[in-house]
Amino acid sequence: MATTPLIHHCWSPNMEFFTCWWRPVGNVSADEDVRYTLSYSKDKGPVHECPDYVSGGANSCHFDSSHTSIWKMYCMTVTAASARRNATSAPYCVDVADIVQTEAPVNLSYALRDAGGDERGHSAMLAWSYPVPEDLQYGWITLVYELQYRRVTVPGDWKVKPPQRESQLELMGLPVGGYLVRVRCRSHNYGLWSEWSSPLQMTIPARPLAGKMLVLILVGGLGVATLLIICCGVVPQGKRIKAHFLPPIPKPRIGGIDPLLLKQAARWPAAMRSRCERICCGYRRLP
Repeated sequence: MATTPLIHHCWSPNMEFFTCWWRPVGNVSADEDVRYTLSYSKDKGPVHECPDYVSGGANSCHFDSSHTSIWKMYCMTVTAASARRNATSAPYCVDVADIVQTEAPVNLSYALRDAGGDERGHSAMLAWSYPVPEDLQYGWITLVYELQYRRVTVPGDWKVKPPQRESQLELMGLPVGGYLVRVRCRSHNYGLWSEWSSPLQMTIPARPLAGKMLVLILVGGLGVATLLIICCGVVPQGKRIKAHFLPPIPKPRIGGIDPLLLKQAARWPAAMRSRCERICCGYRRLP
């Protein structure tokens, strides 16, 4: 067991405040009352005592916004004091910017952009959000995100997308099947990567969604029905219009011959009709 305390971890979510933790000394008897004191200085300035031993939990020191300065070096030691002994840890120095570790993204979701896909594969749009937006409102931190995905059937074969600032990303060229997707984030210029988000299971279907096919069928059927109605209404109407503007051409008639006389002549005897025809023909040949 350690005979001196040890500062082992410091963490800040947003550079507005931070917390440090230490490991206590070992071999402490039941009746030994040990008191811990954390002392710190900024950039080799005056030494101060920890402002808050409670907010960060047991064996911790919490620095609120009034005690946090960015881009300054904090050097700390912890002293364990009892009636039997005093023990001081080795100095632990940190810059707040270097201990920033953001929270893991949440609300990871996806939407298919083209459920049917094409010869190059399918496309899906992924989106997520940061769990504590107020940590980003002061402008000290600009987040970058890193997304990984893999086939469900190929464990460990994660494909990594380059870090980006947007909280959404389109994956293209995805073959049909199941996928696992996860995302993490960190400060753009410094700090540590967050933990990974909860993995999202994504399924790329083998064919277009049924609702899409139904819409296509309804639209196609409606178009055919409309075309038939137009054809049935236009064709008869076209015949009536033609009859109105282009009336029938009357049959030609021979000038000077009364149709009524021709009907009566059809009942005359053959000799009389022959004579009449000679007279009419001779008359027509006169100059």
